[in-house]
Amino acid sequence: MSLWTVQWRDFINQSSYKHLLKDKDISNDKFWRDYRIYDEVLKHSGYPGEILQRVSSLISPGSVILDIGAGTGAFALPLAEKAGKVIALDPSTYQLGILNEKAHEKGLGNIKTITKEWASVDLQELGEVDYSLAAYSLFDEDIEGFLRRIMECSKKGAFIIFRAGEIDPLNDFAYGKRPSADYLCLQKILEEMGYHFRAEVFSREYRLPLKCVFHQFRFSEKSREEITNFLQDAGRLTSEENGLMASFSNKDALLYYLS
Repeated sequence: MSLWTVQWRDFINQSSYKHLLKDKDISNDKFWRDYRIYDEVLKHSGYPGEILQRVSSLISPGSVILDIGAGTGAFALPLAEKAGKVIALDPSTYQLGILNEKAHEKGLGNIKTITKEWASVDLQELGEVDYSLAAYSLFDEDIEGFLRRIMECSKKGAFIIFRAGEIDPLNDFAYGKRPSADYLCLQKILEEMGYHFRAEVFSREYRLPLKCVFHQFRFSEKSREEITNFLQDAGRLTSEENGLMASFSNKDALLYYLS
């Protein structure tokens, strides 16, 4: 086992939301049901932003796209307008329910949803897949197995989106210093497996309503007052008509492989 794989496993077991599921003894579906403001956060954050346009520019019209960890459709819905078919995979019935509602509203009839973990999917049931995409959904201790399955089923290419840059200091304040991993870790693991992915990094600057910040950090032992004071002391709070807004700066990396 390489140092990169060890780093990834430490991150999954001690820092990722999968750690929270185990620690709080809650299901994946309950986690997302309780994270009811998820789409509101996405709207404020500008995600997926430029990465979506970049991925769209790299796929062939009419292709079959597998979206692993599709959530409420941040990628699946817009890509369905160009693709011939999108297979949206997610373990949460709640998230896929929202995705299906949005697809119906947009008149998109080329999205198939599958409620499963990626590791439990029979690749045969997917049929032919041109491109696979995994955006912030690689939360698996067996990362080599996760990635290998992506490459096995992807005929034309694969896209991986994950964090770039430093962890937000608010995370360390809220939960304490914990193991972390970014796209470079994934890129190194892929290289060790014999896959050479190109990388591009995109930046997002945005502001979130303070109520959204509190909800995002609902598992922290820090009080709302402590979180507010931390952001205030860092000069990250501004007062607007609808209340206090907190500023954030994120970097997302796109790793991609085209055959």
